[in-house]
Amino acid sequence: MLERLDDVDWARITHAYGPATDVPDQIRDLCAADPDRREKARWQLHGNIYHQGTRYEATAYAVPFLLEVLADPDGADKGELVLLLAAIAVGYDESWLPDGLPIAERRRTAEIGGMVLAAAPHPGDDEWDEDEGDAAYVEALSDREQEAMLAHVAVSAHEAVRQGLPLLRALLGHDEPGVRAVAAYTLGWFPEDADASLPALAALASDVDDALAATARVSMGLLGVTTEFDDPRPLVRWATAIAQTRVFGIEAGQEAIDELRYWVREAGRDERVPFLDGDLVGYATLVLDRMSLS
Repeated sequence: MLERLDDVDWARITHAYGPATDVPDQIRDLCAADPDRREKARWQLHGNIYHQGTRYEATAYAVPFLLEVLADPDGADKGELVLLLAAIAVGYDESWLPDGLPIAERRRTAEIGGMVLAAAPHPGDDEWDEDEGDAAYVEALSDREQEAMLAHVAVSAHEAVRQGLPLLRALLGHDEPGVRAVAAYTLGWFPEDADASLPALAALASDVDDALAATARVSMGLLGVTTEFDDPRPLVRWATAIAQTRVFGIEAGQEAIDELRYWVREAGRDERVPFLDGDLVGYATLVLDRMSLS
């Protein structure tokens, strides 16, 4: 496994802290027998290839190897790896809620971004500043060029994760409900693949595990399909309201709006789902605020 990891010229591509030469060993450490070593590697990768919501040139290069680790049937920490991949795919999820990820629009913004990035100085070039990196180059770009380059990096990361969607759909059948839930969560951020993902998500929308059923419903909503209030469990009702307001907006039924308002009043609830670090009250508040319904 990971035989091609050293084929990438990591010294020529960058992450949040400069040349990405530390990434190969961090990816290898994801396979370590020592759980502390694996946890440290995940923490480091969260800091360098995904730093405070930002993706970098090295991010898309790292994703195929993260998927390779995830695909190992004997591998550990699958849920944590899926969450890292989800973060890489979308950045901070609250940026795109409740509307979902406008990936087609992002692709249009990114059209010239690849050329802008290719023209940037890279480690080893005469123009590369050991202290400031490519900061001078970036500052000299127009606002449109800067936006296009950032969009290109983000879209490249999203596309890299997209290659792993068959694996993520397979993980919907994993033995651990938590792994199934984070896989379901991640599928909601790929609207271009809704036709393949929706049947698998619908099969989980009434699962006996509350968090899994709720997450499947929210992801279905992000992919444009609503569900009915056909399950009395509080967490599943919350998710149904989220899905309906996502699909219908201010035209959502009063039952959905009242359900979200109820959750906003119930700040002490402790049910958990992957979205927004499990902050159900915050999610309900965000949706209502962005639809001016709070």
